Amino acid sequence: MEEHEQVEVKIDDDFIIMVDNGMEDIVKNFFLWEIETCNSCIDYRGSVWIEFCDFEDWKKFLQLALRNNIEINGADHKQDTLWDFLQEKVKVKLVFDEELMEDPNNEDEVLGTGVLVICVGLTFPKELLDEFKKLFFEVLKPE
Repeated sequence: MEEHEQVEVKIDDDFIIMVDNGMEDIVKNFFLWEIETCNSCIDYRGSVWIEFCDFEDWKKFLQLALRNNIEINGADHKQDTLWDFLQEKVKVKLVFDEELMEDPNNEDEVLGTGVLVICVGLTFPKELLDEFKKLFFEVLKPE
C-alpha cells in the first residue's frame, strides 16, 4: 500500500498523533468533540477511511448527525445534511473481537481479557471528501 504524507495533530499537551495530510482537521475535530478515532486514511483503495475504536463513539457521531438533520429539515427535506451523506454515500463495517493484553509471563504473547471490543469503520469515495468535510463541519463545529 502506498504511503501517504503524514502530519502531526496535537490533541492536547500530552497527546500528539500522526495522520494523513488532508485528514488532520477531521481527526482533530472528532477529538475536540470527544469522539475518538483510532485509524484513518485519505486514500485506502480509492476511499477515505475513518475508524472508531469504540461503538459508543460511532453512536455519538451518528446522534449528532441525526439531531442536525432534524434541526435543519424537520419533517420536510430542505437540504442535504451529514445524516443524508452517511445514509447514502458511506459504507460501514463493524469489526468485533476480544480485547487483548500483554501476557505478563511471556512478553511475546498476548492474553484475551474477556472484554468485547466493537470498532466501526466508515468508507466513502475519495472524490467526496470535500462534500463530507463541508457537512461534517456544519455538525461538529470547530472551536
